[in-house]
Amino acid sequence: MAVFMDSSWSRRFTYLFVLVMEVLQMLLSQLIEHDSSFGVHWKCHEIGLFQLCFVDDLMLSCNDDEASVLVFQRGLQEFANLSGLRANPAKSQLILSKSAHGNRETLLQLLGFRQGLLPVQYLGLQLISSRLKISDCQPLLCKTNKELRTGKESGCRSLAAYN
Repeated sequence: MAVFMDSSWSRRFTYLFVLVMEVLQMLLSQLIEHDSSFGVHWKCHEIGLFQLCFVDDLMLSCNDDEASVLVFQRGLQEFANLSGLRANPAKSQLILSKSAHGNRETLLQLLGFRQGLLPVQYLGLQLISSRLKISDCQPLLCKTNKELRTGKESGCRSLAAYN
């Protein structure tokens, strides 16, 4: 069975996702403000960044201590109680720095996520903190090029059937 959505539905879904993520961001911000033990990741401290959203993915960052992770755990639980939306433990990962080896198991148990490793890949690209080079993007470019060629060929074949 195929379901086709018109573009207006797609825009509404996108808008709804943005609103839901704004609610999560506000909820986490309030918890962080009221908890002096929360530590923002050192590379994000200057701009106060702790949350990144893209399409339907969410990345949260904090210090690798129990108090900071507990703030996220409380926030995710409150968000789930409010919205009914929960993080999927099978799809969620906790990526720890090398300095967290002493409390790794505790942090993993707090959130119930499996441990992830860097570098993380997204859409076939490694998420890195340095500037991307053409060689970093090559797998995505090759895949996109292949998809475009395949789509063009199949599109031409289907149009030829109507003649």
